Amino acid sequence: MSQSPRPLNSRTDICPRTTARALRQAWNISLLALLSGCGALSDVRSFSTPYSMPDGGETARLRVISDGMVRAVPKSDCVDFRLPGAGVMVAFRDGYANRNGESLGMPDDDKHSSSTVMTELLVPAGQPIAFHYIGAQCYNMFSFVPKAGADYQLDAAGRFECEIRLKQLPAATTQLPRSFLKDSKLCRATDNF
Repeated sequence: MSQSPRPLNSRTDICPRTTARALRQAWNISLLALLSGCGALSDVRSFSTPYSMPDGGETARLRVISDGMVRAVPKSDCVDFRLPGAGVMVAFRDGYANRNGESLGMPDDDKHSSSTVMTELLVPAGQPIAFHYIGAQCYNMFSFVPKAGADYQLDAAGRFECEIRLKQLPAATTQLPRSFLKDSKLCRATDNF
């Protein structure tokens, strides 16, 4: 005597607890992916948005020379690319937002080499501005408070050593002491993920 075939939807080996556990794990993985995606979107924005110069108020002029990428966060002493005005100042490689080659007519100081990019931008004065520099073999976060009406030159190029130099212009010898630049951190530790 032969048995009749069972319908496809009548499986007897499924355990309700196993199914609930699998659904809970799938939910947790989906939630984790969603949360890490938020950080990834912030990272993408931080590379695809150019720095915005201030519309008004007191300002200083800043020349940025770099062999990598310099991003800035105005009116902050920590790095948070979601803040207004935050974005890329210069980028040596193509494919990123940048303000490369802009000029405000600042007094000449050093000529930059072909292995660097340069720009001149306005920054808010009397308030901190945080920077994030990524070079070929270098990574730095720092901030400083520019004085109103002053001209500065920021040299962020890790050609020989991973060091950031800030000068007040027009005198090329007015290199500001390292203590003028403050170490900076991410505003939110979760932005690192």
